[in-house]
Amino acid sequence: MLTVGRIARLFGVTTKTLRYYDSIGLFTPNQIGESNQYRLYASDQLPELRRILFLRSMGLSIESVMSLKQDGTLEDDDKIMRLLQERAHQVQEEIDARQKQLSAIQQMVEYMTVTGGIPMEAKIVEKEAFTVVGLSWDSTCGAGDIPALWQRFLPREYEIEGKLQPEVSYGICIPGDNDMEFTYVAGYESPGESVPEGMEKMLVPAQRYAVFTHKGNIGKLSETYELIYSKWLKLQGLELVRGIDFERYDERFTSPHDDNSEVDIYIPIA
Repeated sequence: MLTVGRIARLFGVTTKTLRYYDSIGLFTPNQIGESNQYRLYASDQLPELRRILFLRSMGLSIESVMSLKQDGTLEDDDKIMRLLQERAHQVQEEIDARQKQLSAIQQMVEYMTVTGGIPMEAKIVEKEAFTVVGLSWDSTCGAGDIPALWQRFLPREYEIEGKLQPEVSYGICIPGDNDMEFTYVAGYESPGESVPEGMEKMLVPAQRYAVFTHKGNIGKLSETYELIYSKWLKLQGLELVRGIDFERYDERFTSPHDDNSEVDIYIPIA
């Protein structure tokens, strides 16, 4: 017969765990010593304990293992396999959730590192008025978004005649009647003497701008805008004015997903 202490050493568990299993009827001794009240286990009980400990190590609850014990299905391989498959599905969901959490943490660390008290220095430029021809999207329309606009525009960009800088495209943001509304135009600088069907021509007035450079995945462009408005303009003593802001995409913009890709952001200032 085997004592609690010896079984605890064999399986790498505590005697407290074994006593708890005994108290709830999950794994009970074969006999109790008459003179010393020692819990004694038979060697043929060991496979059952091994299975109990395995199921617990896989994350099955005490209640689930107890149910198997009470139903007499602790040795039912088919039922155990179904339970393990269910548990595997739960574990995968937990991994996916943790991965999303990890990604969010890494993004926040990167964001905080970028802000780190060291602002991106703005380049101040006085830009003359220019005309852009392209497709537009209104934030009030309730359908689509800016990435979808670019997807519609790129196959048609060849239709724009007289491009002044064929390697430079613009994303123009025109404020609406309130802070929540705006119109976005994807296009090229052009005299606009001939406007393709479905496109429009707009004049960007002369303005003083603070120019910042976003580097990396275009999906993080909104984070750069947030830093500009919440930190960098204030840190550099620049005063934002209501007006058109825009993105300027030149040969440095190699791909929306390239970490080395660059795009300039023009913010209207006083």
